[in-house]
Amino acid sequence: MRHLPGDTIAAISTALGPGAVALVRLSGDQAIQIADSIFQGRQTLTDCPTHTVHHGRVVDVDGREVDEVLATVMHAPHTYTTEHMVEFGCHGGPVPARRVLAVCLQGGARQARRGEFTERAYLGGRLDLVQAEAVADIVAAETPRGLEMALGQLEGGLSGLIAELRDTLLSLRTETEAAIDFPEDVDVRSARQAVASLCQAARDQVELLLENCAVGAAVRDGVSVALVGKPNVGKSSLMNALLMRDRSIVTTSPGTTRDAIEESLHIDGIPMRLMDTAGWRASEDEAERAGVERARAAARGATLSVLVVDSSAAPDDEDAAVAAALDARTTIVVANKVDLGRGASEPDLVGLFRCEIGGDGAAGPRVVWVSALTGAGLTDLRSALAEGLLGPVHSSRPAVSNLRHTEALRRVNEHLCRVDALLAEGAPFELVGTELVDAGAALGEITGETTPEEVLRHIFERFCVGK
Repeated sequence: MRHLPGDTIAAISTALGPGAVALVRLSGDQAIQIADSIFQGRQTLTDCPTHTVHHGRVVDVDGREVDEVLATVMHAPHTYTTEHMVEFGCHGGPVPARRVLAVCLQGGARQARRGEFTERAYLGGRLDLVQAEAVADIVAAETPRGLEMALGQLEGGLSGLIAELRDTLLSLRTETEAAIDFPEDVDVRSARQAVASLCQAARDQVELLLENCAVGAAVRDGVSVALVGKPNVGKSSLMNALLMRDRSIVTTSPGTTRDAIEESLHIDGIPMRLMDTAGWRASEDEAERAGVERARAAARGATLSVLVVDSSAAPDDEDAAVAAALDARTTIVVANKVDLGRGASEPDLVGLFRCEIGGDGAAGPRVVWVSALTGAGLTDLRSALAEGLLGPVHSSRPAVSNLRHTEALRRVNEHLCRVDALLAEGAPFELVGTELVDAGAALGEITGETTPEEVLRHIFERFCVGK
């Protein structure tokens, strides 16, 4: 059981810079007393009811005014941190906020560490670790979809599903321990069947939690998309069309792009790093060879590759050489320049990957016909990018977006698979119980019940100071 520390912390909780208001936050056993010692208003803060706002001024140890403020007083436990809290709303800008913070520190508070307010909310039991991490995801969200997902986790949607799985694991352990402790009263065959049934139920719950993990990770962390192909097929034009502005230089001369050019793009709520790369071809030019190697590296590291080909001509050996370096499962073929006519067919393009079937739901990559010049097909391409990155979204259940959570759930599943194997082998219930203890510990790492201290430190270091 982790406990709240006894000291009082303070920090600036708003971004430093010009603005209407800045917020300085205190939290801890002495938060109200420290705030009262530097505040001058119509009444002392220690006499104020909880969740009330009071006008006054902050003064330093010599009684000189530091800033005019609004002091919000909040009594434990009904606060963000579950401790006593005071928030000073002072004038915006770095100087007033820093001066108010300095006076708070002189009054007996200490500077808060990164994420320490949210850490105290977790230690006080107001948030579990999933919800605490969701706070950081809310702050870092780049799209409305990412914000919606993080808010759902903060409200406990994902925590509720994990709690259901924890209850199933507890039932599993109860059945197993009964068979261990009271062997003379338990029918072994019936006990094994009961444990096997509960184990399958737990595995089904894990599968439901993991089914949208790729979606969650894409929305939370973003993805990378590499535009690749031989020279002069319109990769740079396609990038400019997707961005709706001129970012890459476009000329009729092959080999214009020498280095990978990156830009941020949001499609269907997914943050993307879109990379325009050099055309792949053999060259005697040292700079162009370096650009081609960087293009290959970008394709290897990308979440999704977009192979751009010239639709006005049949694919050739250069197109095939690029396709040979790509994975058909994570590639979209874009047949560009449809405004010039179609000299290639879909079977020709899918055949670059040595696949017999293309299109939706088949072995080959999806082919999208576009014109970067006229904009034809760009809507289809945006949809294909979203589908290629997200895959099918199986349900409306909360998505697991955090890699730490995903890895822990996979370890839970590994232990449950071993339980199945042990039951099939007729192994002693003591061995089954050991696997279930380990499965419970792995699950507890997600919500914080069994999370090591060093992992907790790493999690809260992701936060900004003051949150």
